[in-house]
Amino acid sequence: MRIISKLFLISNFVVLKITRKQIWKKVRQKICNISQVTIDWDNLTDRFIEPIIWVVDHFADSLGRIFVTLVWLLILFVVGVAYWIGLPYYLNISEGCTIVLVIFGHWILLNVVFHYWLALITPPGHPPSAEDIPHIKSRCKKCQSVKPERTHHCSICRTCILRMDHHCPWLNNCVGHFNHRYFFLFMAYVVLGMIFLFIFGAPVIIHELSIFDASEPIGYPVFNNGSHLLPVVEEVTPPRPRSLRRGVAVTVTILCAGILAALGALVGWHARLISRGETSIENLTNKDNREANRLEGRVFVNPHDYGFHENWRIFLGLSEGRTWWCVFFPSVHPPRGDGISWCFKNDLTHISYR
Repeated sequence: MRIISKLFLISNFVVLKITRKQIWKKVRQKICNISQVTIDWDNLTDRFIEPIIWVVDHFADSLGRIFVTLVWLLILFVVGVAYWIGLPYYLNISEGCTIVLVIFGHWILLNVVFHYWLALITPPGHPPSAEDIPHIKSRCKKCQSVKPERTHHCSICRTCILRMDHHCPWLNNCVGHFNHRYFFLFMAYVVLGMIFLFIFGAPVIIHELSIFDASEPIGYPVFNNGSHLLPVVEEVTPPRPRSLRRGVAVTVTILCAGILAALGALVGWHARLISRGETSIENLTNKDNREANRLEGRVFVNPHDYGFHENWRIFLGLSEGRTWWCVFFPSVHPPRGDGISWCFKNDLTHISYR
């Protein structure tokens, strides 16, 4: 019987081992068959993006208003917390230091609010009628309007935008020729403000996380036994932390960290494009042109790249005697050019290859 039972166990083990090998073989065959299937990624991407495009086309305006409201509320929240928690902290340390920080902080705040408001209300720029620019023959296939160089059609605004960069939901507006500077400087001053808050807010956060509520009773309860005061033995509970102030401080820290990371990357990206004389849309088309020219053994030259320094002067509108002070303080001066023609005086001297 023992021999029979051992044989039975061995046979079961062998069968189980063979079965597991067969199953694993079938699984590998299935994986190989799946890997050999040709996937139409373009069709798959279109199917994935279609519902997103539908939502954007039908609700972009409403979502844009919500985003704009959130931006204003976020600005009010951060500034309010700075007044509530940060200002008293520095007043207890040094009035002179506090005055300097308040002036510098309000200079940043003024630029943030000014450039965001101007980016909101300034039209990005639309092509004039065909009668006003008869020399331009190109027409938009979607809205049939005249289409000057660097002009693109926005499917959300349903119109063509001069030197269009992109449609920004946080502005509920397109970023184009006439409000691109306001948009970029808004982001730049927000990033500067976040850095300012992190540098001078770090001591405040550490202080808030290390102190406890002053409303807790001091000492311990006692009773009189007739001749002596003896302490009352009771369960000792730790002092209650200042939960509201601490929670608000931590919330602001997390928000500022997220904003700094997101906008910091975006500012760096747009600064790179400005340095090359490109918009976000042109960056994509120029990338394709660079690759096509490289394969043909030719060098691609961006016709709108006038060199690093001149690109920034054109973008910031530093012409007609304007200086860099227009960047550091609010200014409503228009950008250089009309957004239709792009011939500047030093056209012949620029050399560009990126």
